[in-house]
Amino acid sequence: MTLCVRRSAWVVIVAAATAALSPTSSLSAGGVRQYLDETTAATIVVGNETLVFARERTELAVNARDYISLVPVEINRSGARACYWFAYVWSTIDRRGNDDPLVSTNDELILMADGRPIRLVREARTLRELGIARLPSRSPARSALPLLFPADVEIVSHVGGATDLSVHLVRGEGDEVFELWADAREALRQFVDHVSQR
Repeated sequence: MTLCVRRSAWVVIVAAATAALSPTSSLSAGGVRQYLDETTAATIVVGNETLVFARERTELAVNARDYISLVPVEINRSGARACYWFAYVWSTIDRRGNDDPLVSTNDELILMADGRPIRLVREARTLRELGIARLPSRSPARSALPLLFPADVEIVSHVGGATDLSVHLVRGEGDEVFELWADAREALRQFVDHVSQR
C-alpha cells in the first residue's frame, strides 16, 4: 500500500469517526432516526415514516383533500424521556383569506385504532421548551400547521398493531372522518422496539 493510499484511508477513518461524534450526526435504521439536538442537547428519536390520514373534498375541487399526518417522537433530556405524536395538518385547498382554518383550537382530534378512541390533546409547550430546536419532520406543504400531542409507547404500540385506523375531527355537532391514506404501521412497530430497548 502506497503512502498516498494509506493517508487517504486514514482521512476517511478520521472523517467517519468525527461524524459519529458530531452533535449533528444522526443514526437512521429501519423505521427510526435518532440524533442529538445540538442546541438543546436532547436525544431525539423520530419515526422515519409518517401515518397520513386524508379527507376527500371533491365538493370543492377534483382531487382536493385535507390531510393529517402523525409520526412518533421521543425526547430524552438527561434520562427524562417523553413520547409524543408530531403532526402536520394541511390541505390541497388554498385557504388564504379563509377565516375558517382546517383545525381550530376548539376542535377535537380523536385517533381511532380498532375502535379505541385516543384523544389527541395539544401540547401547550413549544417544541423548543420540550427540547427540540428544529422541526423533527419535514413539512409536507408551506401552509402545513405543525402540532404536538403527548403520547406514550403503549399507545404507539397499539396504533402500530391496529387493523382499522382513522382520525376524527370533532367540530361542534359535526364529526369529519380522515381515512388512512399512507400506512406506516411497520415503522411504528420498529419505533416501539427501538425506544423499548434503550
